[in-house]
Amino acid sequence: MAEIAGGKVLVLGANGFVGAAIVAELARSGRQVCAYGRAHAMEGPNVETIQGSIEDSSLLREAIAQCVDIVHVASLTTPGTSAHDPALEVLGNLLPLARVLECAHEFPQRRLVYLSSGGTVYGDLAAGASEATLLRPRSYYGAGKVAAEALIHACVETTSWQASLLRPSNLYGPGQETARGFAVVPTLFERARDGQPFQIWGDGLAVRDYCYIDDLVDAVRRALAHPPVRRFALYNVASGHTASVIDLIAACERVSGLPIATAFKPARGVDVRHVSPSNATIRTELDWEPEVDLAEGLARTWHWIEHARSAAASR
Repeated sequence: MAEIAGGKVLVLGANGFVGAAIVAELARSGRQVCAYGRAHAMEGPNVETIQGSIEDSSLLREAIAQCVDIVHVASLTTPGTSAHDPALEVLGNLLPLARVLECAHEFPQRRLVYLSSGGTVYGDLAAGASEATLLRPRSYYGAGKVAAEALIHACVETTSWQASLLRPSNLYGPGQETARGFAVVPTLFERARDGQPFQIWGDGLAVRDYCYIDDLVDAVRRALAHPPVRRFALYNVASGHTASVIDLIAACERVSGLPIATAFKPARGVDVRHVSPSNATIRTELDWEPEVDLAEGLARTWHWIEHARSAAASR
């Protein structure tokens, strides 16, 4: 791929939990980063902040013009927020993505790294799923990710762009805030502190793979650093560290030293019983290995929460 001057990386969605972590790591490693977000993103060496919406076509084109790589982590939804509103996926996520892909004819030879989902696109086939497994999402959020992947594939087939799509399992770690129907780890730690019951949908035996934020960021870095294996590449980013909801609650209790009350609710139709995608492809092609196991990741997350709480109290 021929590089343009500067070789900058454009991070779309730079203000969020994942986007901020990616910006920080790329800048630390010496890459020049354009941090694009609705709010004012982080500042520092190697970082240029661009504040605005992806749907601002003029601003978006100015950003893409100066960047050779694009990391797309922008999202306005979680599985909970779009549960009864499929239009939110279309208007909030797919339309902005389409605005990015429209630029492919005007700005050739770009590489796109897109954050999809390994936890929602496979549906009931998610246990041991490879990237070739049939996609059968049970939520509008997952369906939106499948549609986004199809749009990107069409872009790659008809332009000079290349794309690496990462499908991470349940992400967690320092910097993640609680959200309705999402971000289970910070929610559990919040329940440990406030004593309110944590709602368990079903019997609590549903199993998930949990991927620490630093491992996902390393996957992004490797996707940018390695020569593309294919013009359209798919990678599950799964740690191999799984736990049921009941087991995760017990692990959070051990780390925090606090009990977590629970309240059982009827099972929901969107919930999958077992999510543990295979990470064999990314291990082989990008030489990626998960470094942080669940116990260590939870300990780091709790330490960050406690430090942030102490800092806020001292102000």
